[in-house]
Parts: sequence; C-alpha cells; structure tokens
Amino acid sequence: MKNLIFKITILFLMAVSATQAQNKISLMRYDDDFSLVKKDTSKKGFNQLKYIPLGKNNSISFGGELREQFQVYNNINFGDVPPTFSDTNANQLWHRLMVHSNIELGNHFRFFIQLNSTLRFLNDNPIVPEIDENQLSLHQAFAELKVTNWNFRLGHQEMYYGNHRLITVREGPNTRQAFDGLVVKHKFKNGTMDFFAVSKVISKQYVFDDESMHDGLYGLYGTQYFSNHKLGLDYYLVDFQSKARKYNYQSGFEDRQTCGIRLFSNMKTVNFEFEGGYQTGKFNDLTIEAYNVLADVNVTVLPSKKGIIGFAANVASGDKDNTDNKLNTYNLLYAKPAYGLAVPIGATNIISFYPYLKINPIQKLNILAQVFFMARNSNQDGTYSPGMIENRPRPNALFSSDKKTLGKYYVLETNYQQTKNLSFSFDASYFDAGSYPKATGNGKDVTYLSFKSTFKF
Repeated sequence: MKNLIFKITILFLMAVSATQAQNKISLMRYDDDFSLVKKDTSKKGFNQLKYIPLGKNNSISFGGELREQFQVYNNINFGDVPPTFSDTNANQLWHRLMVHSNIELGNHFRFFIQLNSTLRFLNDNPIVPEIDENQLSLHQAFAELKVTNWNFRLGHQEMYYGNHRLITVREGPNTRQAFDGLVVKHKFKNGTMDFFAVSKVISKQYVFDDESMHDGLYGLYGTQYFSNHKLGLDYYLVDFQSKARKYNYQSGFEDRQTCGIRLFSNMKTVNFEFEGGYQTGKFNDLTIEAYNVLADVNVTVLPSKKGIIGFAANVASGDKDNTDNKLNTYNLLYAKPAYGLAVPIGATNIISFYPYLKINPIQKLNILAQVFFMARNSNQDGTYSPGMIENRPRPNALFSSDKKTLGKYYVLETNYQQTKNLSFSFDASYFDAGSYPKATGNGKDVTYLSFKSTFKF
C-alpha cells in the first residue's frame, strides 16, 4: 500500500509540473483566495480547477500540495534513544501529498474536504505516526455556514492562533495537525473573536484509522487591532481536559485552564511582541500553577533587503517541588515546536535567550539565522518534547541531577520561493550539548540538515 501511494504521487507530480502561478495560496488551504481566477475567461492548466461552476451561484474547486524533504540526523536526542532504535544517526525522506476540494453552495454554505498522505523512507528506526507517517487519512472535512460577520464551522479542521504558541497546524513535521469539533468565528470592527469546542485528531499510521474525542479543548481567542493595524492585542481563555499526558512520568486526569494576552506591533522600523500565559486547574490531586512569558524586540537595519536584527527571551515554568501539592509544569497544549525539528525540546521548564537575524539578500530568498542559549528553569522537573512527552531524565533517574544548562543551539533556515507555487528550503542546525544532557545521558552534540521542495496549486 505504501509503495502504491508513492507511485500515485509521482504521477501527480508529473501532472502538476506545468501548473502556472495563481492567486493567494494560504497556510490554511481553506483560506485560499482565487477570486481573480473566477473572472478569468481564458484559464489554463490547473487554473481551470480553481473555479468550476455547478449551476447558478454554486461552484467547486480543487487544490493540493506535494512536499519532499530529505533529512540528515547525527546523534538523535543527544545520542539517547530507546532500545527499539537501530541507530542514533539517520537519513530519511519525508513525503507529503495533500489534495483538497472546496464546494461553495450559494453565498452562505460551503464544504471543505482534504485528503492527506505522509510517508517516511530510508530510516529503519520506529515510525512516530503523529510526526512521520499517516499513509492515507481524511485530514479535513467540515461544513460551514456563513452569515453576516459570523461563520459556523463543524467537522475535521485545522486551527492556529496568534504566533502558533497555543494551537498550531504543525507545518514543520511531516503530518500536520487537525481538530474535530465546532468553531464559531465572529468578525467585528478592527477585530475577530473565535469560540471553539474541539478534540485533537490523533494521527495514526495506516489508512483511514485516525481517532479523536480523547482530549477536550474549549475556549475563546480574540484579536483587536489599534492605530490602523499598527498595534494588535490577542487575548485567550481555554480549558484543556485529558488523561493522555504525564508529568514526571505520572499519569492522571488533567483539567487545566490557560489565560493569556499577546501584544504585538506592525511598524516600519522597530517592532515588538510580548506574550504571557498563566495556567491553573487540577492534575489528579495536584493544583496547577504554571506560566509562560515571551518577549521579542527587533529593528529593521537594512530596509532594502528587509534586514532585521532581533533579540528574544522565553521563560516557561517547570515543577518547583516534587513533594508539594502543586504542579508547576507549563503545558504547551498544541503549540508549534519552538526549537524546530533537530532536538525534541519543547518550550516548557525552560529559559532561553536568542538573538536572530532575518534578511532577503535577493528578492526570492529569505534567510533566518539565530542562536539559542538554553537551560532548564527548575531542576525538580525534566525536559519535554513539543508534544509534552518527558524525554529526559529517564524514569529511574528522576531528580538525580541538579544541572540546568541545556546548551547552545545554532540554527540556519533558508527559503527560496522560485514561483508562487514552487519553493525550495535548506536548513542546518547544530546543538552544542551542555551539562544537563551530559549528566542525564550520552549528551552528544547534535547536527541536523534538511533539504525540502514544496509545490502547491
């Protein structure tokens, strides 16, 4: 089945290779804007699939994405892997194919359907379905009712808010993230407000075997703009319920509330972003008291090349005392991996400082270079993956080390947008392991390389 899907994808790639550039292609494909294509009476290539009339005031459109990514890992997780792994060094090919259809019925109804196929090749280590492979799935399928300033959306759907620190689509890993439930979106003057009651879709490895309705996420997320959109304020309140997550390897029922604000700017020279979140609730018999704070300030120093120099810092709480009746570990919920794909470190129980540089040396090329200086916040708690799975120290070595320094992490990311449809990326990173990885395992330095091509239509 896996090889059959890959062969079908190759045929798909040959078919779409002649596709011409089109209108706006969004991160969330249900937000694509092809309004100009509708008015084009001489559509060519796959532009013909962007607006197909179905009688009076009804239409259907099709789109898709093909992504191939080759990765090189040296010393996965600092050289500390489970016994089921065959090697700490690995090369692998990630393959992603997604196709979708958008059906518009008049001005008030639409249906959106998206199929997903992600595969992994060349790596003999065990597959992580949530990240690596989902051979074929119904990734999104929702119905939407649109009335004045209100949208009601029910079904499988991708979601993200703010700067992806609360809920994200998880674009970096091979398999993107979706949710199942109801989202109500309201637009008003200079702002929006979303209400949602959803459950994360659990991505499984094989054909149409995904699951949901295990966790619950309920809440609201609002955005208000000021000064002609030069300043923005996000605010949110969500409730998370789950039995799936563990803290210091202890399982139980979690009912956690998160409230927060994010203040950001969109000005010509100096910009900033400040975000703070506080969490309360219960985990078994423990009272939750946790927090996360981020600050980012940057300056445009070379306007002609969009050259930006910035400095950011992130502090997230870890458990302070394993003997008290409180849990201080910050839960990332469904956030974007803050430190990329090279190391399994999420932004909880962590202190990080990082200068960075962004520049467009030529029109189609974006470059980001940054250095992270990272440490544990508390030595009474371990480190967790972006999916909130504790991976250091081992269960039989809890609280055995008071070391905090994770190390220095050097990151280079590039993206070359050849056309509106086709892009190429090269990423490289090096993690200079500090005292904490060395005290809790092999603690080897990590090297990561990635070559990626993406075609969207």
